[in-house]
This record gives sequence, structure tokens and C-alpha cells, in this order.
Amino acid sequence: MTELGDDFIDDALPPDIDEDAVPLELDQLFPWHRPRKQKVRQSQWIALTKGLLTKLQQTGALAASNVSLPDGKVFEAPPEVKYLTLPGLDYLDVRLLGEAANELGCKLTTLGFLDEAMETRALARARVRQEGLVQAGYISNQSNTLPRALESICWNDGDSLGQLKRQGPYHVVNIDACGSIAPVKADHATRLIEAIHKVVEYQISSSRNRWLLFLTVDVRKEDLDAGTFEKLCEAIRQNAAASAEFADAARDLFDPSGQATFDDALQAAKEKGDRSTLDVFMLGVAKWLLHMIEPKLWSVRMKRSYCYSTTGAEDGPATMCSLAFEFHPPSPGLPDPLGVSRGQPAQGGPQDDASMQIVAAASSVEDLDRLMEADDALVAELNRVTRALLEEAGYSVNALQVLNDAGRTQKQMCFPDIL
Repeated sequence: MTELGDDFIDDALPPDIDEDAVPLELDQLFPWHRPRKQKVRQSQWIALTKGLLTKLQQTGALAASNVSLPDGKVFEAPPEVKYLTLPGLDYLDVRLLGEAANELGCKLTTLGFLDEAMETRALARARVRQEGLVQAGYISNQSNTLPRALESICWNDGDSLGQLKRQGPYHVVNIDACGSIAPVKADHATRLIEAIHKVVEYQISSSRNRWLLFLTVDVRKEDLDAGTFEKLCEAIRQNAAASAEFADAARDLFDPSGQATFDDALQAAKEKGDRSTLDVFMLGVAKWLLHMIEPKLWSVRMKRSYCYSTTGAEDGPATMCSLAFEFHPPSPGLPDPLGVSRGQPAQGGPQDDASMQIVAAASSVEDLDRLMEADDALVAELNRVTRALLEEAGYSVNALQVLNDAGRTQKQMCFPDIL
């Protein structure tokens, strides 16, 4: 079990708050209560996390440990899964991943960043929700939530980064943000992209096993810093210059007609907006991550990912992506360039070309709005599960009414936050 200092405990939930503070009333739904978000939770976050934990258990990288008590007794503690997240006031991701960990005989320990909790009533809601999940056995009592933004880790000498390091490294990192990765007018010292860099830097330096990163961000072009976007495009250009195969695959992603050159296809997609710009962004972020970690001999694979609209209309273009990446540590193998030894170096890590895997995965990102539009049965099932989760979390009957029907008879059944 992780030992935490008093300064860490004092700054985490549940701190002392105004006794008169009443938790927020849960009487309305929000965009993250759409059935498409539950699809992300189930098919991406839960499925990929269970796959990772199973692999780590099979290799012995995630195992039970013996804990000695003061009276001399020893008991076996379940494997601890460490999870870094932006839980929101509902903690739905924490609830579901805690259940998934339990099913595999593990126990989830979370560190959350929740800037909404700086407001007293929201803080009261967060405290009640987290403690409820501890009492229900979904997360360990070592779990904590800090009432601040993830971007606060950007200061190297700040307390947030120190606390993040104290509880890590993490098996799963989930940066489920509602805004841009690099807002146009943001302070460049505290943009989300700087926080992502800090998290990846720490994980690569501290972890010895594969780990997952989930990243959800809005990619509307008018809200994305042009210079940052151009640098993500440059990561794609560098790869294309080094590999004709990658250049052809990326060109086909940006221009399925195959009529344009790579440079023309990239430039046109970058400027076009809508899904084309989103495709460039998703490939650029993946290439940026790969370029950063390759000098450390790490590698990354893009996993099942999704996109959907945040324009306020169910038939709008996809503008938000929910990306998944699995990071792989260096191979333990030690090549002998002189051939003095006749033995083969130990195998480890993925053997396929990371760049080609990434461009193929970026080409397969599924639009959840189109999926929801075509599958009423899926929508009904996702609504049912979402309703059960929100009911458990304390939402009012009136708020959940829109999710009641077994089928989707009205638009709000699929998109409850719009009407």
C-alpha cells in the first residue's frame, strides 16, 4: 500500500468545508450524460483498461502483495491499479473502472484533479461522491481528489506536480477535458498540452510497464492555437519525409480520392475544418507523442478511438475526439552488434511499425453520432445503463425522465442535452 505524507492528505478531499454547505442539486443532465459518452466509457475506457490489466497480470507486472500488520499478522493485499483522472462531479469513470478492477481481483486507487471543487457546494458534492465510492468498495481509501485544475502541474516547483509524482506512476491516465488542448488566448505556461507533456514525461521516467492514456478534447479550429496546430502538422510532415509508405497512407486519410500530393492533401485538410481538420489533429497528436518518447526507446500504439459533434446539433460535424494510446516500454533485449554472443536478445514490446499502426488507427476513428443515429437498440441500452448510473449517483427522477423509454422515440433520447 502507498504511504502518503500528511501534507498530501491535508490538501485532498475530503477537507473541512462549511458545515452549512449543501451538495449541488442533481436535477439536470449535461453533455457527458449522452448515450454516446457511455459508449466511450464501455468500449474504450473499460474495455482497454481490462485488456491492459489482464496483460500485466499474465506477465506478473501486476500482482498481489503481502502486507504486515503491527501485530505481526500478514495478509495478502490485492494488486493496486493506479488511476489518474479528471473525474468531474459524477465520478462515473471512477465508478466503472473501479468495478472493472474489482472483477479482475484488483483494487483501484485514484488521484483526481477537479477544479470545480474550488466552489463550496461542488466541493461538498465531490466529497460525498468520493466517499460513497470508497464505502461501496469501488476504490481504495488511499484515493484522493485535489480541488484544482490538472494544468496546475505545469509549475516544476509546484505542489500539484509533487503530489502527482508521489502517488504514481499510473497504469491508466484519463484526461477527459471539455475544451481545447491549446486555447487561442491561453497562458502558454498552463495550457492543457503542457500538462499532457508533464504527465507523459513523468510516466516515461517512472513506469516500467505499458500504460494507457485516454485523451478527450475539443478541436474546433477557431479555439485552437494556430502555432500549436502547425507544430502538430510538422510532426506528420517529418514522418512523411522519412517514409513514403507513411506519406501515402496519410495522404489517403486526408484525401480519399488520391488525386492530391501529400503536402497538398495535408494543407487542404488542415484548412477545411470539420472532420478533415479533426483527422489532421488526431494524427498530429499521435505523432507528437511518438516523437517525444522515441528518444527514450519507448513506443506508443493508438487504440480504439472515437469522435463526435460539440456544435449543439446531432447532425453537426465531428469536433471532439476521444483518443486512446497504449505506451510500451523499451525492450529488455540487449543486442550484440559484434556478434560475440550467439544468443538472441530478449524479445519485448510491439514488433510492428508504430507510425503505420498509428495512421491506420487514425483512419478508423468512428463517429459516434452516426453510430447512434443508425442503431436505436444500442441507444436504448446505453440510455438504460446511463440512467442506472445516474440514479445511483443521486440524480432526481425528473432529470432522468428523458432516459426512461426503452426505445428512442424522440431526439432527446439520443441527445438529451440539446432540446
